[in-house]
Amino acid sequence: MPLQKKRRQNMVVSKRVANKKIIKRHRNSYSIEQKRQVVAYAKENGIIKALKSFELDKSMVSRWVNLNEKWVNETNQNSKRVGSGRKSFYPEAEKELYDWIIEQRKQGLGVTYAIARVKMLDILKKPTM
Repeated sequence: MPLQKKRRQNMVVSKRVANKKIIKRHRNSYSIEQKRQVVAYAKENGIIKALKSFELDKSMVSRWVNLNEKWVNETNQNSKRVGSGRKSFYPEAEKELYDWIIEQRKQGLGVTYAIARVKMLDILKKPTM
């Protein structure tokens, strides 16, 4: 019952300078849905059975069980990282800028970085922000 469908493997090569041996490790990336499946199994049957059943590391399964509460609000189920990315400083202003950019593009106008930056400064100068 290993998770092999959507598992993405990255080859990481580590070198030992003293012995001149090359050690190859596989790093895997799992979607939130796959993690939820493992967590549900671990809660029903225990972490040890889950790690043996899904062929995963104990620390990884334990970490997923402890952090699974944060995945509830994640909208993209195929996302690999939860809570990653830039946090918004001015969410209302960024929403207004986004709407303005979409409106400009519907009119067939291009919006460059410089134009978007000037518009954002104008939005932030408004007394309501």
